[in-house]
Amino acid sequence: MRIVARYPTRSEAEERAAFLRAHGIVPHVTNTSSLLRAIGLRRDRSQAALWVMIDTQFDDAAALLADPDHEVQEALSPEALAELETEGAQRAQQLLFKGMMLLAGSLIALFVVLAWAGVL
Repeated sequence: MRIVARYPTRSEAEERAAFLRAHGIVPHVTNTSSLLRAIGLRRDRSQAALWVMIDTQFDDAAALLADPDHEVQEALSPEALAELETEGAQRAQQLLFKGMMLLAGSLIALFVVLAWAGVL
């Protein structure tokens, strides 16, 4: 996973991500933190970063952004892209559920310890 470009607006980054996706490249857009600029770690004014999720597609993505007529060598089929996105969504949902269960378990354990100690 590597950043291929930065953009002044998220909408511009999303538009370029859709362009890459239409050519079989797996993109992802994130907001860039203004906090990093505030403390001097970031000097540019970009608000969004465009990532390429599969490292072997990075060169194709960079070339395609520079030249819309570039012939992509490492393209995924629309079916493979859809499957990858579905799998990613399912994984994220599973991780969120596990995190919520861990938090609930921790709160219950804290309540039991505090009740046992007579604090509650």
